[in-house]
Amino acid sequence: MKGTYIFLYLFLIPCFSFAQQSEDELRAESSDFNKYDLIEPAFTNNFYSADNPSVFSSVRNSPGLSFLSSAILPGSAQAINGNWVRAGLFAAIEATAIILALDYRNRGARGERNYERNADQNWSVVQYAQWLIEYHSVHNLSNPYISELHDEVSGLTPAFDTDVDWNAVDINILRNAERNTRYMTTDDQSANNFSHSLPAYGSQQYYELIAKYYQYQAGWRDYHDFHDQLGHTGSDFNQRYFFDRNGAYASPLFWQFADDAERFNDLYRTGRTFQMLLIANHVASAFDALFTVQLKQNRVEATPSIAPGRQISMTVRF
Repeated sequence: MKGTYIFLYLFLIPCFSFAQQSEDELRAESSDFNKYDLIEPAFTNNFYSADNPSVFSSVRNSPGLSFLSSAILPGSAQAINGNWVRAGLFAAIEATAIILALDYRNRGARGERNYERNADQNWSVVQYAQWLIEYHSVHNLSNPYISELHDEVSGLTPAFDTDVDWNAVDINILRNAERNTRYMTTDDQSANNFSHSLPAYGSQQYYELIAKYYQYQAGWRDYHDFHDQLGHTGSDFNQRYFFDRNGAYASPLFWQFADDAERFNDLYRTGRTFQMLLIANHVASAFDALFTVQLKQNRVEATPSIAPGRQISMTVRF
């Protein structure tokens, strides 16, 4: 700011000097001309005065502007007031919080994209729908929508290709069937219907639910192979059409994707923590600047005076 003033001063003074010709020359050009029309003496006297208001001095002396300055850029008002340690602290917290918030958010986003891409190749709505039909047959359950679902997926082979599988299933028919399907559990306490209906493909909730609720365990690519390994064949074949409350019948892919989802969600949560730190840093810096200027303006001023024959008096102003 002072550099700007000096530049203008050096640029304008020659102009002023040129304009301040002798009074006789000016009168020769115009009898009505007044040399003081060109420049006010007070201007040159005060042009480079330290008393002129500036942005820095305004922030330095105004609690409100100090609050606003540090609310926008933490540490800025502290720096203007010469509190370099606190200014550096707030600036360091700001930079660190921004870097870490972005880093964790980006890592979470990469993890989520990988999760979704891999889930598309390992979970099939056709396999899930076919399992749901067989589930009703094994447990002899009635469902007004199961025959429609059977007509859609009967004879199909799960492709584990979303473009293929999702074109074969009407999501509304599947949802109606789910809403009318009862849980059959290994502890024989199956009073409730399915808790969820499948969200639209590609939605955040869709990817969350298929690796969160046992209701969707049968859609994973390795589900039937896993039950073959458990020995659920022959007379035990129907075991794959039960739910275990502890997830004993969920396949390894179900648990792998559940862990993957937890990891990228943890990254997102950590990123949001640093975002909260960022907000807290703006608030703390703003109030620190506000109180600093207020305390400076309201500092105790003690003026002792002694008058003959009178008591010592002290004036304290807040």
